[in-house]
Amino acid sequence: MARIEGACLLRVESVMSTLSPSEQRVGLCVLEHPRKVVQCTITRLAQECDVSESTIVRFCKSLGLEGYKEFRIAIAQELGAMEPELVSPELEAASEIKSLAHSVFSNNIRALEATLAGLDMDAVSRAIDALAEAKRVDFYGAGPSNVVAMDAYIKFMRIGMATGFNGNTYLQAVSAAALTERDVAVAISYSGSTRDTIDALTIAKNAGATTVAITNFSDMPICEVADIVICTHADEELFRGGTMASRTAQLGVIDLIFAGTVSRRRDVFTAQFEKTRAALLSKLRGR
Repeated sequence: MARIEGACLLRVESVMSTLSPSEQRVGLCVLEHPRKVVQCTITRLAQECDVSESTIVRFCKSLGLEGYKEFRIAIAQELGAMEPELVSPELEAASEIKSLAHSVFSNNIRALEATLAGLDMDAVSRAIDALAEAKRVDFYGAGPSNVVAMDAYIKFMRIGMATGFNGNTYLQAVSAAALTERDVAVAISYSGSTRDTIDALTIAKNAGATTVAITNFSDMPICEVADIVICTHADEELFRGGTMASRTAQLGVIDLIFAGTVSRRRDVFTAQFEKTRAALLSKLRGR
């Protein structure tokens, strides 16, 4: 697969003067709304820019890529490396804390509602079955998704399940390689194109583990190495500071899988949870 050398958006800027007028419309749309590209099919982007799909393909080839899929992945990878957009124009306009609070909470609520409405319940059920019977479960993530992976690790550890988590990508690979067909690997990636996360899940799959991906897009590279794909729906339209809304949706999915896993083997996991709860209470009491 061809790859853009250097920053993708900078490359778009550098070739703008060489593009045809219709291709320039595509370039301007990409530069102004790069996150929209990750969410758009080629048909939808063509409609947004009022050009043909063939114009989109020519635009991508002008960047040295084979087509729109490669361009979309390149943008997703670049956005994954960017700092979160913590402030949107709507939030800047908020003059009071009450207004700010309403904006932040309502956008997170909408992300959860959209994810719930679009959940593939069969995929969720298969993931729960796999985790309930697993000998060990590994969790992988990068950036904000790394925090979600750590949250999942803590939850499942508290019910006595053998779990693995490490923020170091090299150690993720080592842990993934040690899995077997009796184990499960869960990878969390909003874009579905985070290279380190995909690498860890691929290694786990090659080791024989059942692989689960939690992502926002069903046609990105991580889905190709996942036996089970669960999609969140924290879209750009829901919240321009996408990292916040996507993290909330991911945590919601993790909570659902956790609750379902406990319900599958309630007798075993409840007893283990009581042990960890007692240990924590002892710590709080200073004993």
